[in-house]
Amino acid sequence: MLVRERFEAVQVPHRIAGTTTRAEQVVRNDCTISAVYKIREATGTAFLTQSQLVHLRLRVPISGTAYELACLGPLVAELPAGAWKIEATARDLSGGRHTSLSVRTHIPSVRLAPGRPARPAPHEQLIAVVWPRRPGPAYDDYRVELGFRLAKAPLVRERVVYTALISCGGSSYLQPMVPLTNDLGFVNAFTVPPNGKPFDFILPHLASGISSHGETTRTLACGR
Repeated sequence: MLVRERFEAVQVPHRIAGTTTRAEQVVRNDCTISAVYKIREATGTAFLTQSQLVHLRLRVPISGTAYELACLGPLVAELPAGAWKIEATARDLSGGRHTSLSVRTHIPSVRLAPGRPARPAPHEQLIAVVWPRRPGPAYDDYRVELGFRLAKAPLVRERVVYTALISCGGSSYLQPMVPLTNDLGFVNAFTVPPNGKPFDFILPHLASGISSHGETTRTLACGR
């Protein structure tokens, strides 16, 4: 069967990079995430806009160390190991342009946070999709469609995490941003629509309840 899943672009691609000038310097980058959710109420369908400001704080122990904090890292997903012909495309919301994206499949492990690597569960595989980087207000003017083929099954299970990219000296890792965990997050199970009909990934809420805004700080460390 053909699976076609769509992902919203919700991360502002803000990036800082440089070299520390003193020991124990704290490098800062503030990452903005925003999303619109369709909700059902007694009076009908409504739309809820939520945003989150994630303060990334990286403590660099040694002066003269190169660093990078990029709010937009790859989309990492855990899919069935039997999935094949995995492709990703950016489709402009304003119409017209389709752009093929880089996809890595069957990744043995991914460094999420500076700890030990995350590995796929048995009978699963890790993939990474590189988002396009659009300047200014056009950063979210597209959706990413992930397509793959799979032997017919009543349910498909996946785990998905939006990430930031952290580099410090000669090491780098991915910091989960949505959901805000230090792993691949929760398992999402879904029924595939017939005839390859596309469907939307259900993005976890960025703020608790019906709050419109959340704010948090992530204190980071250099990887080993």
